[in-house]
Amino acid sequence: MKKAWFLLLSLFLLTGMVSVGAAEQQALITILPAVEVEGEELVLGKLATIVAEPKLREKISRISLGRAPRFGETAYLYRTNVVYSLDRSGLAGTYTLEMPAKVALTRASQLVTAEQMLAAIEAFIGEQASPYWTAWRVEPGRLHERRVPRGELAYRLEGDTTTLKPGLNTFRLGIMVDGAVFTTIPVTVRLTIEAPVYVSTQQLNRYEDLTADVVRREVRELTTGNEWLGELTAERYRVTRDLPAGRVLFARDLEEKPLVTKGSIIRLILQSGSIQLELQAQAEADGWLNQEIIVTNLSSNRRLTATVIGPGLVEVKLK
Repeated sequence: MKKAWFLLLSLFLLTGMVSVGAAEQQALITILPAVEVEGEELVLGKLATIVAEPKLREKISRISLGRAPRFGETAYLYRTNVVYSLDRSGLAGTYTLEMPAKVALTRASQLVTAEQMLAAIEAFIGEQASPYWTAWRVEPGRLHERRVPRGELAYRLEGDTTTLKPGLNTFRLGIMVDGAVFTTIPVTVRLTIEAPVYVSTQQLNRYEDLTADVVRREVRELTTGNEWLGELTAERYRVTRDLPAGRVLFARDLEEKPLVTKGSIIRLILQSGSIQLELQAQAEADGWLNQEIIVTNLSSNRRLTATVIGPGLVEVKLK
């Protein structure tokens, strides 16, 4: 009888120990063969399904497994590494891990295509295009697709974007995700522009006045972006150098006619307080409105510095 009681007691104790041991197996951790991850750090709670009581589940969820792969790339997580991290955290014997020998981890991302980049550049050029342009088109260089985080995409041009010219243009395109610039990349495109330009109909000599009969207007493809595109008011401009017939006029080829021309006889007004005296003088240089030039008083043959105040008219204020 005592022997039977002893055997029963031993069986009870063994059963109790097994129950306690079974109770310690409180967490079930499941990781699928392929997982898409977000964020820079691999945290077990974001990779696995964890069934456990709240305190233990929280502890398991915070375990770090290293750095995530780059956007759009795949890396592998090995079962041995997960077991090592769990046991090192003092969780040995408290979990059951269900996962294959290795798991493919892919960083969640979205693709920014070459077409999207080009569309952003074209939209910007369309906003900045000169009203004088009659047509323009863009030919892309080598545009490489980019992987960026998921979120709302937008684009903006960084740096100096004030100058558009025919030929190669390089832009710094900021790729924005949810309102913040994620990365900035250089985008090079070839810009072709057509616009009405002015072409000389005959040979023009330096400082010759432009009249309606010495130029014609025609639509051409721009070569430098410095071609004169604005209106040329008759008799308002002159050429700055000798130009052959058939030459497209550039901004550097033209200037407004001076109000006072070198060597011309002009009116000189001497102003001293309320006293005003008008004399004749000779201009020693071309002069434009409010510009100071040297003139020679023809009455005294004395040179003075005078201010241009009108056509053929200069002023000297005496103290």
